[in-house]
Parts: sequence; C-alpha cells; structure tokens
Amino acid sequence: MSRPHTSPLWEYFNKYDIIDKKAKCRVCGDIYSYKGSTGNLKAHLKKMHYDAYTEVMTEQLKRASTTGQEQQPLLICTTHLATDSPGASSSADSTSKPASRQQTVKRDSTSRRMTKEMRKKIDDDLLDLFIDSYQPFSLVDDRAFKKFARWIPGYELPTRKTISTVMLPALYNQTKNELKTTLSSCNYSVCLTIDLWTANERELNESYIAVTAHYMTSDFELKTALLDCRNFQDSDTSEDIQELLTNVIAEWGLTGKINFIVSDSNNNVQEAIRIIGWEQFGCYAHTLNSIVEYALAVPELQKILEKVKKIVRHYKKSTTALESILKAQIEDQPDCMPKRFLQEVPTRWKSTYHMVQRFVDLEKYIKVTMTDQKSDLPAVTNIEWNLLTEVSKILQPFDQATETISNEKYMPGSLVIVMTRCLMTTCDKFESEPFHEVTKEMISRLQTGLTTEFGLVEKSRTFSTCTFLDPRYKLSVFSDEDEATKTKNYVQEMLINLITQEIGEDQSSSSVSSSTNADGFRAILNKIVGQKMNTASPLSKALKEINTYINDDPQPIFNGDELSCPLEWWRGHKCTYPYLSKLVQSYGNVMASCVPCERIFTKIGITLNDRRTRLPSQKVGQLTFLNVNLDQNRFS
Repeated sequence: MSRPHTSPLWEYFNKYDIIDKKAKCRVCGDIYSYKGSTGNLKAHLKKMHYDAYTEVMTEQLKRASTTGQEQQPLLICTTHLATDSPGASSSADSTSKPASRQQTVKRDSTSRRMTKEMRKKIDDDLLDLFIDSYQPFSLVDDRAFKKFARWIPGYELPTRKTISTVMLPALYNQTKNELKTTLSSCNYSVCLTIDLWTANERELNESYIAVTAHYMTSDFELKTALLDCRNFQDSDTSEDIQELLTNVIAEWGLTGKINFIVSDSNNNVQEAIRIIGWEQFGCYAHTLNSIVEYALAVPELQKILEKVKKIVRHYKKSTTALESILKAQIEDQPDCMPKRFLQEVPTRWKSTYHMVQRFVDLEKYIKVTMTDQKSDLPAVTNIEWNLLTEVSKILQPFDQATETISNEKYMPGSLVIVMTRCLMTTCDKFESEPFHEVTKEMISRLQTGLTTEFGLVEKSRTFSTCTFLDPRYKLSVFSDEDEATKTKNYVQEMLINLITQEIGEDQSSSSVSSSTNADGFRAILNKIVGQKMNTASPLSKALKEINTYINDDPQPIFNGDELSCPLEWWRGHKCTYPYLSKLVQSYGNVMASCVPCERIFTKIGITLNDRRTRLPSQKVGQLTFLNVNLDQNRFS
C-alpha cells in the first residue's frame, strides 16, 4: 500500500495527472511534474509564490522538530476548565503551578490536529472578513484578533501576505472559472451594463470601469455577474475601450451572445460600443437625471433654491438652530420622530427633490424658529413657499419612476415604455393645473426633455418586445397603435422562426430514426400521427399562441405595495406558451439602467477605506469581483 502524500506542499497543488504524475498549482493553475520528487513543485512556489513557499518550509520544519517525540495527550474540556480555575493543579504533578489560561489555550491548540477540510472552511470564513466586511489584510496582525483566533483549536492564522498573494487569488481564480462554466453553458442572450467611476477616497483619484452581465436561467431567474472591474485611465480612447470590451467578452466566451448594452453618457464608451456593433441604450436613470436638471435650471427657481440651500446649511451647522427646530417638532407632535434637514448633492437631482420636500414638510417649524436666529438668513415669501410646494409635487413622480426602474429586479427592460408613458401623462395633467408661471416653465422643460429623449422609445423593437412579453402590460401601454401592431408582428416573425427551426430539427431526427428502422411499428405510427399533427403551419401556430396570450387575463401589476413578478407568472405558464417563454428567456435580461454598475462602485468606495490606503487596484478588482459573484447563500 503506497504511503499517502502528507507534505504541506500538497495544500497548494492538486493531482492533475496521476499516471504521468503531474500536479496543478491551486494559485495560478500552472502544471508541473513530480516524478521522483516534489522538487519542481517546491521550486515553483519559491519562484512564483514565495509566501506560500515560506508557509510550506515552516510547516515542514515544525513537523521535523516533533518527529520521534512522544505525542502529548489531548487536553479534554474538563482538564481545560480545571487548569483555568483558581487554585487548580495538574494531576500529573501536584507540586507544579497551574497552567495559565494562555498556556492552556496554546497547548490545546497545538495538540489537536485539524483536517484540511476544516482549515479550508475556516480560511474561507476568514476571507469573508476582507471580501464582505471590507476589513484590511492587516487585521490578522491586530493583537485583539490574534487573541480571539487562539480559541480555534489547531488553527494558525495565515499571514497578511499569504492572504493577499495566495488565498485571495486562489479563491478569485476558482470563482472566475466556475462562473465562466456557468456563462458558457447559458443558452440565452446576455445583456451588459457598463459604467465609469472615479474613486475620490484616495489621493490618487483612480478611475475604474465595470462590466456586468445579466442573463436568464432556464428557470426564469434573472442573474447578474461582474465580469470585470479594473483601473481605467480617463485618457483612454474609444479604440482602447473597444479593445478592452472585446477582450473581456472573448475571455468569458460570450462572443455572439450579447443582445443589448446599457452604458453611461461617456462619449468614448458609447463610440466603442458603436464600433463593435452592439445595440445600446443610455442609462434611463442618468437620462432622467439630465431632463430634471434642465427643468430645475429655470433662473427664478434657481434663486429660490439658493435660499433654501443657505437656510438648510445654517440649520445643519448650527447646533442651537437644529435643537430649536427639533424641539418645536417634539412639542407639536410628541409621539413622532422629529425630522432633520436634507442637503443637496450637486450630482444628484433626487437630492434636490428630497431637500425641497423636507423643507416644505418643515415649513411651519422653520417659520417659528427662523425669527430667533441671529444669522442673517434670507426670507422666504408666501409665493415662494407655494412654488416650492408645487415643485415638490411635480418632482415626486420622477423620483418614483427613477426608484422603480433602478430597483426593478425582474424584467427591467419592460418598464422603459411604461415609465415614459406614465411621466408624459403626468406632465400633461400638470399642464392643466393652475400653477405658478415659474412652475409651468419647469413643466414645459420636462415635457420637452421627455419628448426629445424618449419620444421614439416605442419604436425600439427591443423595449417594445420586452413590454409585450411582460404579462402585466402586453400591448395595453402603447400610446401608438401602429407601434403596438408592429411589435406584435415582430414577435410573430420570431415565433415563426423558432417553430420552423424546431420542425426542421424534429424532421431531421425523425428521418434518422426512420432510416434506422423504416419498417418498424414505431416509425409507421409516427408517420401516421405526424401527418395529422404537422398539418398546422408555423404561421398558424405562432398566431394561435400570440392571440391566446393577448386574450389571457393580464397579471396584476401590484402585489401588495410591490410590483408583481412577471417571471413568476412565466414559470407557471411556460408550458402554455412554449415559444413565447423562449423569447422571454432571451429578452427578459434586458436592463434599463446602469444601477448594477453603480452599486458595484459603492462597494469599491467602501473597500477603499482609511485602513486600506495602500491597496493596489488589482486587489480592489479581485475583492470587488468576489464580493459580487460569490454565492450569497453562504451566509445562510
């Protein structure tokens, strides 16, 4: 019986070819021979992964120092408690002093042997402190954490270098390979979202580009994966970005599978996408932001907003002023939590809306407390108060639309036409109300922006198909009947192609079966029944399925306070509408905004905290990749 490999070297290698005795590095994936000895493996670690090599050599020396010595008996729990109790003494030597708590823990941890499987689980949980909790690698050097880790019997903390250069890259490569296998086996289209972001958390002001993939599973579940997040130079041209995107898609095996791109307003990114030839759409949330910013730029309105910002700044900076308005709210409504002011963030129009809305909510308390302020605050007239109330009312549906389309996790693409129609209808309604002239100018600018940016959105076959395939809307939300008819015909053509392809595959399979057993009973029966079943043409099958779907009861739009899930409806109706359900799996992944990328940049902002000032951009990318792509159920 051969002696098993017990060398610590095998913690960093897997047996790749047992016959030819080749091993694969778990860190970088390189393959080396170990015929005769493991010298090649050790040399590889020494050259490429020196910290891992140090770990191996340390462990070998430790094992060599204990060879031939009598093994110490395991300390059981009662012994541990006894030696930790005041006045307790060892049964082996009644004259010796009781072991200290630190000595007992050290003896207990070194005397127990830990399996590789257990150590791997603990290592994975340790990595989550850096991946999910954004802790610095230097955590393992903190004396408090070392003190805590001593209570894990038989476990020794890896060094920060081991974590950074061995454990993290190994988990990154493993996760990336698993995700590649998943995406390459996906039979449906993939939608990409692309966004740029500059990290101001460090003096370097590094720029990053993120590429996320969105795809549908066979069980109608929308999945998101981060493909790449890397340092990006603002000086990079559209050709550089084109090469980057092409390489990313080729690396992940997604060439020919991309059906749609959503990007921010960066001109170089949009030009790169155009050169590649992908169908693209500007982020709906970003576009809506530009429309509202243009509407808020009415000069008279800007003067009033400057007043509001000055007053808000005073109440946020002055402790006395803040206490006075909080006290006024508590005295008026003792059972309610007092509200605080919200300040505008220049890059986000929603912050302007929230600032105005909160300012209007606190109107009576501001009027009461402003007279007691020694600061020279601008006076807000009654007309201006009324105008601010109108502005808050008008911006509310735009805030709700942005929130809805950014948080939609089912079929985001189907909401583009719906949200646009709702906003245009709302503005038409506001136009007939007796608002102030400044407010009417703002409404007119909103209408102009919506018409300019989204006036032709129903002509987009991608978004119109997404809307048609959403059982909540179908054709009911189209404002143009001609576009609704064209969308129906477009879907009909796609169904005919699907059915024709399926019939061709069935006939090919049937011909092979017939040639194998042309005179068999099964072949004769298939021929008799098949002649009757195949009398329906692809056109008639497509029309029947589409008309049945249109006439079917629509799915309720809301489920309580939340939007209902159309994908759940399709799970229950995929057998009823077999061809339309295939289209859903190809179009249900279409996104409407770059919010998935923006959420990733939020994670990067937290990753680049004050305790990670020297973290290189490559490690930032790996940590972010794992944060997004690791299975979230690991915490369950």
